[in-house]
Amino acid sequence: MSKKNDARSPAKGSYSPLSLHDPDTILGDPPARQQHNTAHANDSSSDDDDDDMDYHGQRRTSIEIEPTPITAGGLSSSSAIYGTSTRRPTSSQQRLQSSDGDIHSSDDDGHVGSGGGGQKSTHWGRNWIRYVAFACITAALVLLVALLVLKPWQQKQILLPITNDAVKVLPENQAIWPVPKSFSHGEGIEKVVLTPNFQIKVQTSANSPPVALAPDSILAKAIARCMDRLQVKRNTTIWTTDAAVADIAGTAAAAAPLSELTLVVDNTQAKLEYGMVESYAINIVSNHTGNTDGTPQSLVDLEKRAHHHVASLRARAEPDSPPATTAVITASTQWGAIYALDTFTQIVVATKAAAANVAQASLPMATNNQLEIPNTPWLILDEPRFSHRGILLDTSRNYVGVPEIIRTLDAMAVVKLNVFHWHVLDQQTYPLVSKAFPDLTAKGAQDPEKIYTPQDVAAIIQHGLERGIRVLPEFDSPGHAASWGRAYPNITVCLDAQPHGTYAAEPPAGQLDPLEPFTYTVLDTLVKEWSALFPDSQAHIGGDEVNMNCWKSSKRLSDYITNENHRAEYEKSIMPVVDTPNPTTRTGTGRQSGEDRLLELYLDRIFAMFIAQGKRPIVWEEMALEHNVRLPNSAIIQVWKDATNAKKVIAQGRPVILSSSEFWYLDCGAGSWLIGSQGQSWCKFASWQRIYSYALTDGMSEEEQKMVYGGEICMWGEQTDSSNLDSSVWPRSAAAAEVLWSGTKDTKGHARPLLDASRRLSVVRERLVKMGIRAAPMFPSWCAKHPEACLVE
Repeated sequence: MSKKNDARSPAKGSYSPLSLHDPDTILGDPPARQQHNTAHANDSSSDDDDDDMDYHGQRRTSIEIEPTPITAGGLSSSSAIYGTSTRRPTSSQQRLQSSDGDIHSSDDDGHVGSGGGGQKSTHWGRNWIRYVAFACITAALVLLVALLVLKPWQQKQILLPITNDAVKVLPENQAIWPVPKSFSHGEGIEKVVLTPNFQIKVQTSANSPPVALAPDSILAKAIARCMDRLQVKRNTTIWTTDAAVADIAGTAAAAAPLSELTLVVDNTQAKLEYGMVESYAINIVSNHTGNTDGTPQSLVDLEKRAHHHVASLRARAEPDSPPATTAVITASTQWGAIYALDTFTQIVVATKAAAANVAQASLPMATNNQLEIPNTPWLILDEPRFSHRGILLDTSRNYVGVPEIIRTLDAMAVVKLNVFHWHVLDQQTYPLVSKAFPDLTAKGAQDPEKIYTPQDVAAIIQHGLERGIRVLPEFDSPGHAASWGRAYPNITVCLDAQPHGTYAAEPPAGQLDPLEPFTYTVLDTLVKEWSALFPDSQAHIGGDEVNMNCWKSSKRLSDYITNENHRAEYEKSIMPVVDTPNPTTRTGTGRQSGEDRLLELYLDRIFAMFIAQGKRPIVWEEMALEHNVRLPNSAIIQVWKDATNAKKVIAQGRPVILSSSEFWYLDCGAGSWLIGSQGQSWCKFASWQRIYSYALTDGMSEEEQKMVYGGEICMWGEQTDSSNLDSSVWPRSAAAAEVLWSGTKDTKGHARPLLDASRRLSVVRERLVKMGIRAAPMFPSWCAKHPEACLVE
């Protein structure tokens, strides 16, 4: 969603705190105007009486000045404007009034002038406060305009360097994405060739016999996908030249056969959850015995196990047989094994098999490609930088079909994203079918066919599970709930109120009513239904952009907010808080406002309902930073407004998920969608380079970094549906995927270069296109082959 609280001007006739008149008085009405003017005249008369007294309390001597016609000769130096002239007073009259400066003084010669006690100095003495105030106000306005234009408080975007020789890069033809945490490979012509009968076998330990997997098991399906990708490489048409064929033939002698990949997985039944172990090692014909250069301490044990498995396999080989090429993947869980298999397919390269008398640029046989792994030996030690690596997809504002969601999960698996944050409900539509309250969808969906049934949800969850992707649902409330009111208007307030900008972030307006008993009857039933439908241990409750004007439009809610003595009576009629053993802490200090007390009344109940179902709640940052309310200590805060807000939330002792709209909002830059508006988007378009340069934990201490669970790149749906989803999300989301898996710096602290990333990301984009995903181009196709020629000047 384009999350923004639009600043709206007051409606015509409404009261403004900056207004100079009584809010209950309409000056446009003649009687009121007459009454107002009479009062003003009385005030002026009183002021005039005060002006006739000097500062000693003595009444001044005044002079009656008679208006005279303006003559053709013009005005004298003492004439007033407004079509009247004044006759010059006598010398005695001048002396009487010189102290007050009401009339020009004259010198001894009778000439009019200022003199030492004349009008100018006296006028300045009486009005200097006004001039200083005017100057200060003008300066403040100029400064405010400058701040609004320059916005110095916003973090300036600094892209990563274009090149950085300190960072070790992968071979161009083995463009792994995301880049592994630690890797080493050979240099030169040494390589292995996968034999036609290449296979993958699974063991639970180095010395155990191969394990027979059930065909429908997660690991068996992952191996099948790996073999399918290798077969696609064998069948891909390759255009080549005589020179290339000669080069292949000249290096064929250096190749060794590889007929088997051994997959050693300690636990093939690990639970899919936050914090699951996803590390892995790939060791291909490596005789290396020490630590890989730069190996992180967390991967040292994994490296030792990888070498032990290789040594064990070699020791079991037949004594009289030639040394076999050995390739081993080591992983603690099936999730790490899934990622390892995907990485393995990225270092396998398809080449045209050598053949005699091949014409230049001739068509090859479609199934005659040779699969090889160049630059052997290889040792890859890998684990993610963050455990929570997600995409938020909004399917409420515009419907996205189940096939498009499945395709999105496939693309996520390619780049090692593991959380599908499904923003399934919002103010525009309610597409999620409820068994208990079917009218919610029947009356709240966009149309009867654009819905998600329990069978659809189960298929999406299963597809994600097989790829190590959690499906995390979001049930946004109490704001963004207009769609609930289509079936049950009594549980919402300010439904469809106008102007919508006064009551909601975007149309239509509508929020849940925290004082309606039936609200909690519906919620309690739905939370139980949702919890059974979505098995993940976390649930997103929303909580963003709660509009207090909406609640205040209800007399009952307004009374609760303003009259503290009435609150207990209102609270007696609603459902009590479910008792859960979950401590809470307040987000703010000082006296709690009536608005926040009403919000807390709702939050106490909705949190308890989800926690009672074993769900850990996630909420948007407003709950922690803009309201003084109780939150469960277990709550996770998703930060979206400003990247710097993460530190403020962490200072409260709360973990965060980062989705800064400055960097990771994919819908930005498309322009305003409100009809009649020519405005631009409230946030800037995020190119893949801007997304790739978002360093989530820059400026944080080591302890603060531990509170960052990960991040999500967000695709809000105001202007996105099935027709343009792929090109809106990909390949830019792949840039975020590498940030979340690998970080913006290597293990030695060197910033990753954009030039190397552009080469590898263009390969990822081509892979996605071959999978049927309509990923948008990053730049002209010529730049993919000549990136050095497309650098900014």
